Amino acid sequence: MKDLSLTTFLKIAAMPTTQGKLGALSRMHNGEGGYDFYKRMKLAAREVARGEVGSDEIISQLSNIKRESERSHNINMVNQFVNWWSSLSNAVAQPDRPEGVYKLPTMVFGIRLLPELAYLEDGELYVTCLWAVKAPKITKQIAGMGLHMLRGELAKGAFERAKFQILNLRNLEIFGEENITNQSASLLNADISQINSIWVEVSSKAA
Repeated sequence: MKDLSLTTFLKIAAMPTTQGKLGALSRMHNGEGGYDFYKRMKLAAREVARGEVGSDEIISQLSNIKRESERSHNINMVNQFVNWWSSLSNAVAQPDRPEGVYKLPTMVFGIRLLPELAYLEDGELYVTCLWAVKAPKITKQIAGMGLHMLRGELAKGAFERAKFQILNLRNLEIFGEENITNQSASLLNADISQINSIWVEVSSKAA
């Protein structure tokens, strides 16, 4: 199994039923799933924050996306990001960002951790992942699992004292490290175990 992006893993973990998770992983196994609907938007957001491209130019680029639904959703989400970024009067985007892979020995897949943005604001370093998925909705519990991985794997070197967060572009809600609870690790392990088992089942049926 190929590594999953953090967004894909959390999206599957947030699905309310085992059947839904089975369907998602089956589509991925058949090469029909796992497409990052918002990949271009996330790249654009980072470029805008770093001052490499203006927001109007990014909107123009995103307008070239052929699929209407994908085009409109990406434009909406980048507008949301621009509104949020503009509200941070003292924020300065950093040239580097941490990255890594979360993988336990028992896992048949890894989870790619590549936050979209690192920035300084009032002397504090923030590392931010963007969440643009409409459904399932991200919750404090799901965010806590993601932040547990981000903090554990990426809080090293220049980012040792960084504050990790997930920005929900749907409503501009920020999930910070206060959402990491004593249960985050055990909940994460339970979801990893379930997704592992489902993937092994899907793979065995296809063999």
